[in-house]
Amino acid sequence: MTVDPGRSPDARARDAARARLRRATRVSVGASLALGGVLATLAAGATHTKKAPYVQRVVRRTRVLTVAPAPPLVAVADQAAEPQTAAPVAPPTPSYAPPVVSSGGS
Repeated sequence: MTVDPGRSPDARARDAARARLRRATRVSVGASLALGGVLATLAAGATHTKKAPYVQRVVRRTRVLTVAPAPPLVAVADQAAEPQTAAPVAPPTPSYAPPVVSSGGS
């Protein structure tokens, strides 16, 4: 730092204090960033415990096939003699109850 003969000693002391404060601020910011990195590393390492390796087991399953019983045999003469007709099915009855939830109504 050069000494300016035209400046008062109070101004030089003020500038020196300002420079010290600026250096202290830079050091404290750098230290807080470094400490934050260290703590983040510790926290990340603390959450991951050692895990056993995943082993995939192959299970072979045998399927048991079931055999359906054969349909009863019907003689050809029985089919021609008595035709079977299906009974008419009644249509479903509509529900007259109001819907439980209505969307978009006012």
